[in-house]
Amino acid sequence: MYHFIINPKSSSGKGIRYWWTVKKELDRQNIEYTADMTHHEGHATELARKICLQYIGIKNIVVLGGDGTLNEVLNGIDNFDEVLLGYIPSGSSNDLARSLNIPKDPIKALSNILKPKKFVYLDYGEMFFKEKDLKSRKFGCSSGIGYDANVCVEVQSSELKKKLNRFGAGKLIYLAIAIKQVLGIDFLNATVIVDGIKKGTYKNVLLISGMIHPFEGGGLKMAPGADPADGKLSVCLVHGLSRILILLLLPTIIFGKHIHIKGVEYFKCSNIEIIADRKAAVHTDGETPAFSSHIAIRCVPRKIRMII
Repeated sequence: MYHFIINPKSSSGKGIRYWWTVKKELDRQNIEYTADMTHHEGHATELARKICLQYIGIKNIVVLGGDGTLNEVLNGIDNFDEVLLGYIPSGSSNDLARSLNIPKDPIKALSNILKPKKFVYLDYGEMFFKEKDLKSRKFGCSSGIGYDANVCVEVQSSELKKKLNRFGAGKLIYLAIAIKQVLGIDFLNATVIVDGIKKGTYKNVLLISGMIHPFEGGGLKMAPGADPADGKLSVCLVHGLSRILILLLLPTIIFGKHIHIKGVEYFKCSNIEIIADRKAAVHTDGETPAFSSHIAIRCVPRKIRMII
């Protein structure tokens, strides 16, 4: 039995088109499955939690959507030992699929799930908020505070992104907003504690990203050395750069060359705590659950059992 969680609106309707293709193939092969569509923010978390509670033994959960949909599903799973996770990417970014070489073609991705050649055990991250009213968030691919989260906040509210997605050009809005944010962002001052030891206090912080996989933002290689099964966060900390230098820096992120530039610190750790001088946007897999001034991020090693 396969349990499909589908975001029909991912990438402005690509999700539902992919689902009809996948459903036709499932029916052709007489595969037993359940299918649930998401209808609102957080719904995929509710559906994953319901599947985990309703069915006994190993659950084959297949996500058809983007990185945000997968993020919600991860947050609905309490016992990863009882879940086999499959993924058919239909989002506009698909950074997890890019990292794991999961096919873009939905039938090829489905074939891998139905006839798996191997499973991999992947790390996931978890972000904790020191504000008592905020719950922790798991993430599968990326997290951050500051600039990259600001871009996510604006992209999610953009009507233009939805229009561009219809023509397969949704990434253009990321680029436009990324440039706009550089010109207008207020930098942070932040104290950083790494694996329980104070690393330093930094001025004019652009961003601090905690990564499990190399990519975020639709293919930006924020953490070129990230290994999703090494039990470590790959952290990118950018500080002390002028806006002009940041604009020059942006293209280098595509190829992961930014980590060699002065003002960019790149390192691995098990956990990191960030205490900023004011509240700032944070993101987990491109989703923006909160504004916070004090967060902690940890890596949970090799808990996701994924079909690739």
